[in-house]
Amino acid sequence: MEEQIISISKLFGNRSTSKSKCRENLQLFECEVEFMLTKRPSADDFHRMLPTIARRDNWRLRLLTDAGEDLFDVRRGANINVDYIESKLDPYIDSEVRLVYNIDKSKEDGMLTIYEYSIFLDYMQSLCVADFISLYQKNLDDKLILEIWSSDAEDFSSSSIAVVRRGESVLQLSRDDKKIPRIDEHKAYCQWNHQLSDLLPEDLRIIQGNKSGRLAQIFDQMCLLLSALYVADFSSVDKSGIKIKLAGFRMVDTIISSAKISDISFDLQSVEQWYNIYDWCYTGGYTTDRLSIARNLISLNCLDVNKLTLNSSTFDAIKSNFKIFEKENVRQYIKVRNEVSKTLLDLQDKVNSTVETFTGNFRKDVVGLGTFFLTLVVVRVVSRGDWFGGFTTQIVALSFIFVILSAVVLYYSRRTLEIQEKLYMKHYELLRSRYNALLSKQELDELFEDGDPNKVGTHSNYIQWQKDVYTWIWGGALFVFSIFLILVWCYNIFASTNIVRIIKSIIACCIQNI
Repeated sequence: MEEQIISISKLFGNRSTSKSKCRENLQLFECEVEFMLTKRPSADDFHRMLPTIARRDNWRLRLLTDAGEDLFDVRRGANINVDYIESKLDPYIDSEVRLVYNIDKSKEDGMLTIYEYSIFLDYMQSLCVADFISLYQKNLDDKLILEIWSSDAEDFSSSSIAVVRRGESVLQLSRDDKKIPRIDEHKAYCQWNHQLSDLLPEDLRIIQGNKSGRLAQIFDQMCLLLSALYVADFSSVDKSGIKIKLAGFRMVDTIISSAKISDISFDLQSVEQWYNIYDWCYTGGYTTDRLSIARNLISLNCLDVNKLTLNSSTFDAIKSNFKIFEKENVRQYIKVRNEVSKTLLDLQDKVNSTVETFTGNFRKDVVGLGTFFLTLVVVRVVSRGDWFGGFTTQIVALSFIFVILSAVVLYYSRRTLEIQEKLYMKHYELLRSRYNALLSKQELDELFEDGDPNKVGTHSNYIQWQKDVYTWIWGGALFVFSIFLILVWCYNIFASTNIVRIIKSIIACCIQNI
C-alpha cells in the first residue's frame, strides 16, 4: 500500500525528493508523502494508480501546501477530470507539497482490514498494556477477524480472534457464553483498578496457526498477563505500567514500569502454565478455594517475578494439592451431613412427643367420657330397667359441662400442637439456612424433605394428618354426644305429653320384645 501511495506522488512530482511516513491501527490507515510539485497527472493515470481497498472501507486523498492549505481533495466515488486537476495545481507548480492518503476502516461481519502489516505491528508494539486491552475489548464484540493484505502476513487464531491472509477462509469463531461470567467472578474474588471489560485470556490464547510471528508473540504476552491478572489478589494496569500482587505462602509483588509492550519481556515458556492455572481456577466451582491453592503454589514456584516465570510443574502441583483438599472436604462433608441428620432426628423426637401428648389427651377424654356414661347413665338404666329415667335433667346438665370441658381440652391440645409445630418449622428453616453455604440446594432439599408438610409421606405431613384426624374424631364425638344430650333434654321437657307417652310405650314394647 505504501509503495502505491508513493507511486501516486510520482505522478505529481520529482522522484528524488519523495519521502513518506505511514501509520496504521484498527480504525485508520494513513500515508503521507512530501515532494516537489512539478507536473500535472492525467485523470486516467490518476485513477489507474489509485490502490484497491476493501469494499467496506473508504479512502480520501488530499494534496496540501506547507501551510496546510487544501489543493486537492478527493474521496472514493468522485469523478476527477483534467480541468479540475489543472485548475487546482497550476498556481503551485515547483512548490513543496504533501500528499495525504487516508483509509477509514469499517468492520463488517467481525472483519477488519490490515493493509500494511509491518506498520500495524509497529503500532501494536508501541501501545501500552492498558491501551492494548482497551483497543481489543472495544473491537471484539463476538469475534474479530484481521484480514492482512500485505505479503508478510502471519496467520493464527484464538477462540474469538483470527489473523488471516487476504481471501482466505476463516474458521468459525465464537466466544463461549459460559465463560463470560468469569469477568464478574474476577471482580468478586480479586481487587483491581482497571477495566478489563469483556476481554478474557482465552480471547488472546492462540489455539492454532503460526505462533512464531511478532503479533502472535504479543498475543502470548498479553494472554500470560491477563491470566496473571485474573489469578492475582490485586492488580493495577494503567498507562504508566503494571502492578501485580499475589499473597500466598510468600508474597509475589511486581511492578513493571513500561509504557510500551515492546519493552515488556514476559517468559513465553510460562504462557500455558499461567493460562491453565487461570482456566482451572474458574472452572468447576470452588473458585475461592481454587484461587487460594493456586496463589499458595504460585508464590512458591515463581522463579522470576518480573518475567512471571513459573516452574514447569506448578500447575501439576496445584492440581495435586486440590485433590488433597477435596479429600479433606469430603470428610468434612460427611461430618456435616451426619450432624444435620442427627439434629433433624432430635427435632422430630420433640415433635413426636408433642403429638403423643395430643393423642394421649384424646384417649384420656374418651376414657373419661366412657367412664362417665357407664357410671351415671348405663348403671342407673340397667338397675331400674328404665331406658328414659336414667337421663335426668341433672345428668344431662352435668354431661353438657363435661362436653364443654372436653372441647376446651381439645382446643388447648390442638393449639399447643400448632405452636410446637410452628417452632419446629422455625428451627427447621434456621437449621437449613445455617448449612446453605456448606451444602447444595439439592442436598438440602433431600435432607430437609421430611420438613415439608405438603409432601405426602413426610414426617411433617404425617403430623398434620394426625392432628386433623384426631381433631375430627374428637370434635365429631363431642358433636354427636351434644346432639344426643339435646334430644334427651327435649324429651324430658315434653315427657308428660300424650304423644311422648305413646312414643315411650312403643319404644318400651320394642325393647321388651327384643
